[in-house]
Amino acid sequence: MGDIQFLAAINTSLIGHLHPLLVHLPIGIFSFAFVISLFGAEKRKQFDAALSYALLSGAVSSLLACIAGYLLAGSGEYDVDLVQKHQWTGIATCALGFLAYFIANYRRPLVWITCIVMAVAGHLGGTLTHGEDYFFGLADEETTFVEKVLDSTVKIATEAPKADSITEKAEAPREISLYQDQVVGILQSKCYTCHSKIKKKGGLRLDSEEFIKQGGKNGAVLTAGDADNSKLYTHLLLPLEDEDHMPPKGKKQLSAAEIATIHRWVKMADPFAKTTVSTTAVKITESVPQAVEPPAPVEKPVAIIPTKTISIKPADPDNIDAIKKLNVVVTPIQSGSNGLSLNFVNLKNFNSKMLDQAFVLKEQVVKLKLTNQAVTDQDLQKIRQFNNLRQLQLEKTKVTDEGMDQIKSMQSLEQLNLYGTAISDKGLEKLTGCKNLKTLFLWKTNATAEGIAKLKQALPNLTIEAGGFSFKKPDSTKK
Repeated sequence: MGDIQFLAAINTSLIGHLHPLLVHLPIGIFSFAFVISLFGAEKRKQFDAALSYALLSGAVSSLLACIAGYLLAGSGEYDVDLVQKHQWTGIATCALGFLAYFIANYRRPLVWITCIVMAVAGHLGGTLTHGEDYFFGLADEETTFVEKVLDSTVKIATEAPKADSITEKAEAPREISLYQDQVVGILQSKCYTCHSKIKKKGGLRLDSEEFIKQGGKNGAVLTAGDADNSKLYTHLLLPLEDEDHMPPKGKKQLSAAEIATIHRWVKMADPFAKTTVSTTAVKITESVPQAVEPPAPVEKPVAIIPTKTISIKPADPDNIDAIKKLNVVVTPIQSGSNGLSLNFVNLKNFNSKMLDQAFVLKEQVVKLKLTNQAVTDQDLQKIRQFNNLRQLQLEKTKVTDEGMDQIKSMQSLEQLNLYGTAISDKGLEKLTGCKNLKTLFLWKTNATAEGIAKLKQALPNLTIEAGGFSFKKPDSTKK
């Protein structure tokens, strides 16, 4: 019985999630019927059979969309009142579609009414999925809140204060709230579409203090005073491809300034408390403390320009064609360069023999991406022989501390990504031999703050990004 209930739950969830796909069928079909209905009487007769077929298929597809939508609504992640309005307008669209098919004498007005009701249902569906005013909203909140005037004395700004501002008269102390004045704007523009009254993905709402403290189905998202254990902050720093990264891939991402604001807010002992200020103008420019700076949320693709000038001879075109046949993406690292980038991400059945085929390009490969493939420590014995390799991406692979014995011999390596691997402090100790290493990614590894600090001490020019914290080389120009 338990297995049957489990399978039923899976099927219900699967069918429900087909709703966004199915709902586009009646929209397109009824729109086609509407265009035909605009023709004159004589021309409509020529398309009568096509119109009948369109109405029947539109009505049937809208019925399927209604069933899937009903199952999706059962997840409880959407606003009940709005779901009901969307549900009934969807059902009305379906019913009107069938009426338009069966009642030929009134087909033209019924088609028009069907499309009008369908437009209302579509608007409500868009609101459920993308937030209020999705169709008709004109303001872009992403750019407005960054320079929003918080009150007459507090402003977020990116430029230097005006020279005459220091001559202004001091005003009486007043209270401000980092949460109300800054954080709410960020959450509203980047998070409310999935985590508010309208849609509660994962059972999480972020549209009030009460709901933020409550958390979601997966537990708390805010631990006051502890940014490293607050998902509201740490999930912003995960690579874009990570399923836990927020906002999800395809959504508006937070800027570095916004992430810094969230970090500063989460670190407060009482994030929702008000703060008293007494200065005439408070310019909030702090991102985070110097030693704890949030890394970029994603690893941005950049041209790999070796620190040392190297001469790379052109690769044999036949060798490039051979590796491309394995579905490996081969591209020049920059225009006019003989250096190559090899991307193995699209491979479904990776094995060590594929690296053997790539080995003929060991002189030309400057960037090697093996993300989420079954790469082992033994494979690193081959990879370390890629003489000009500058960037190596091993995210979510099977490499361990033992494999770092191979990495440490790669003196040309400048960027290494070990996100999601089993690397610990033991492996980090071996990386001290990589004197030219400039950037190291350690999200979701077994490395500790102590182990990272030791590596940073050994390699002071190394930037280490590990999610909750990163170490930045002190600016020697500052006194």
